[in-house]
Amino acid sequence: MRTADDGAPAARPDPRPGTAVRQGNARDCVLALREATSALTIGEIAARTTLSRPTVENVLHDLLAVGTIFRAPLAEDRSGRPGRPARRFALDPSAATVAALDLGERTVSCLVTDALGDVLTRSTVGVEAGDHLTAIEQALGRTGHRPDVIGLAVPGILAADGRLARSLALEDLVGRDLAADVARRLDCPAVVENDIKLAALAERHLGPPADSIAYLQIGHRLSVALIVDGVILQGSHRLAGELGSQRGMRWTSTSYRGRLTWSTGDEAKPLLERAAAGEDAARDEIEEFCAEIAPRLATVLLTVDPELVVVGGGLSREGETLLAPLRSSLHHLLMTPEKPQVVAARLRRDGSLVGALGRAFEHGSGHVAGVPGVPAPWQRFLTLPAPPDAAEPSAAAP
Repeated sequence: MRTADDGAPAARPDPRPGTAVRQGNARDCVLALREATSALTIGEIAARTTLSRPTVENVLHDLLAVGTIFRAPLAEDRSGRPGRPARRFALDPSAATVAALDLGERTVSCLVTDALGDVLTRSTVGVEAGDHLTAIEQALGRTGHRPDVIGLAVPGILAADGRLARSLALEDLVGRDLAADVARRLDCPAVVENDIKLAALAERHLGPPADSIAYLQIGHRLSVALIVDGVILQGSHRLAGELGSQRGMRWTSTSYRGRLTWSTGDEAKPLLERAAAGEDAARDEIEEFCAEIAPRLATVLLTVDPELVVVGGGLSREGETLLAPLRSSLHHLLMTPEKPQVVAARLRRDGSLVGALGRAFEHGSGHVAGVPGVPAPWQRFLTLPAPPDAAEPSAAAP
């Protein structure tokens, strides 16, 4: 990220004003450059975007002015043919940095990428004295980068005005406009979303092709998020999928205040391991659990009619030991011939963090790409490095 002489982020020049058509042309050129494996000539960009050469030249002039692309070194321009070498252009990875943070009750995880979506570094810090704002600053400080835009994943319900309305894990932030607080503290745009909704968004882009998804997170608790026509379904008050907000709602007869309990206690992993090994009692308990949660989930499915049910969270890592009885219970309740597939989440870890990163790219597209509306480089996020010394998460992890 470029900085001014005083160390503050250098102000990016505003792109030349233009119409929606002009911005659309700029987005097409940015995407062509991002998808290329090497620098492109004006003619190559024109061919890939079906835009005219003069239009491409105008777009490149604007993008050079705002600093999101650069002209490739002459060594790349030499084609061996006589005459003036063709000008080649590429996106500048150092034009911006993008940060994503996943806020938990006890830790804050941070991931920082360059303008292309390639990971620069990641960090995790503990939350001291319940002060999550300080932990956010510490997590970013450890990365050694000052981001141009930040995406945050939070476990809680966001109100229509963006304030955190309720959260058992982030009590110090309840009632606060976290995006505004972070933007003010760190002097860059920030966007905040529920962590389960962000995990669902990441699965929509990186999982099996589907425009409509019911995402079921199963860990210590059960949570639902919905993707309809490719976007997060929020509802009038951002409460779509928030089944836990119904008074007296219980997923199972043994759950307590929304927390799942098992014959093995709070941890489901030993139970699932015994079920996978063929123990009848363990299998019966898993089947009973699936039969109990299926009716409420079936009601959701018949309301939004998704193509996929994606199961994430700790329990999903046990594969068909859980998915098979859940699929059976759901399909038994649905009398229609069309039944959604039930699959495990593709992202075994970092689903919320990846979703926050994608939202940050979308929210800060003007800062990162020099033009609004450029989609996030989702496919680059599939190769995120695991946290240092990360062990395989427990099946009871939320």
